[in-house]
Amino acid sequence: MSEREYKFRVAIAGCGIGGLALAAFINSFTQERHGDRIAIDIYEAKPEVSTIGAGVAIWKRSWRVLQDLGFEEEIVKRGFKVPKDGESRGPIFRKSDQPTEGFDFHDHMMPYGPLGLHRPTFLDILRSKLPADCNIHTSKRLEKYTTSGKGSEVHLVFTDGSVATADILVGADGIHSATRASLFALMGEGYQQYIQPTFSGTIAYRGSFPKAKLAEAFPNHRALEHPKLWCGKNMHVVSHPLGPSIGMICYCSEPDVEGKPFYGTLITDVATEDVVKRFANWEPDLRPLIEGVETYNAWAIHVVNPLPCYVSGSVVLIGDAAHAMTPHQGVGGGQAIEDAHILARLLSHPVTRKENITGVLKIFEDLRLAPTQGAAERSRTNGMMYEFNHPDFLFNDPCHPDEPSREELEALGDAVGLSFGWLADGNVEEDWAEAEAKLKNIAESEA
Repeated sequence: MSEREYKFRVAIAGCGIGGLALAAFINSFTQERHGDRIAIDIYEAKPEVSTIGAGVAIWKRSWRVLQDLGFEEEIVKRGFKVPKDGESRGPIFRKSDQPTEGFDFHDHMMPYGPLGLHRPTFLDILRSKLPADCNIHTSKRLEKYTTSGKGSEVHLVFTDGSVATADILVGADGIHSATRASLFALMGEGYQQYIQPTFSGTIAYRGSFPKAKLAEAFPNHRALEHPKLWCGKNMHVVSHPLGPSIGMICYCSEPDVEGKPFYGTLITDVATEDVVKRFANWEPDLRPLIEGVETYNAWAIHVVNPLPCYVSGSVVLIGDAAHAMTPHQGVGGGQAIEDAHILARLLSHPVTRKENITGVLKIFEDLRLAPTQGAAERSRTNGMMYEFNHPDFLFNDPCHPDEPSREELEALGDAVGLSFGWLADGNVEEDWAEAEAKLKNIAESEA
């Protein structure tokens, strides 16, 4: 298809979930309308399309998006069980920061049974939905972009010295987004604070080991059958039986350093004995789980603090580039999918043209800025609850020096249960109805 047959050209920086989902969703919305075809170029910094992390949780709204766009058949074909309405069993919460045996205080029931998708498999599914004329360029790390004025072309500059142009640039380039850095650098003094992500104060130690190894030594261990969340002051551990393995994430937080500079390596290997030492005074049942992992990856969890905007001219941020968050509700990937869904529908709409793209992108910002930042804050709040640092549940602290009682912990568990309630909402069409009404206003103003 020649360039003049395209409505406009979209450059997507980043080939992760958000970037691939946007390209796949644009294809879904335009494949029946050849006059509205959109040229898509995806620029990936790495030599190949890959992803960090094992899984992504698909909650109700994200699942409705994937269903509506015809992804269910492919997901089922890959061996995944589709989520269902109604409550599902979540992790069992347990007080564990004591040398004696701990105790369960909350049997978590999630308001909706989420789908856990293997990230590399999900990327494969998204790639299978791309249009034939979508170009993926690897080893193309964006350094910066420039524009010459409102409504003009976006000029992309890559670290290898090459350049490209587009009518629209979508920054889906993750938490260390070069698109975000350029956007706020170009906005001038007063916006520098939004360029870099900030340290959450938490290090996550990730690993796994064979379930059979635990079963042989401890055939009745409580972690063999159900996910557990082992809670304590400033730390918590998530153990999850995943097929033949036990997945482990050990979180260690220093609330006082949240938001301060982090000078270490963002992801590094850590010896098992170093993690064992951190949990030396925790209950005996936890020890064989932590010791079972041969080597951990330590992740310094960073976040993107609430941005004042996601759009500048014909440049827009989505996914972690816009709202990277802590993982304590498992909603980051789903928020990227919702971003991609709304943006794809807006760009694919017949009303959208080069001449009105700034106004159309502002509709995206109006719809997505507050909800995504709300999701990030809820995730942060949950992490504080898991580690007895939430202002309403501040235990082992000068304000509450004694150990929390069972009654206090049960109240904490109730609050955790309520905090997940919003994930049972699956009505993505309300957002689109609002977007379409605003598109209609744009069309009427141009008439």
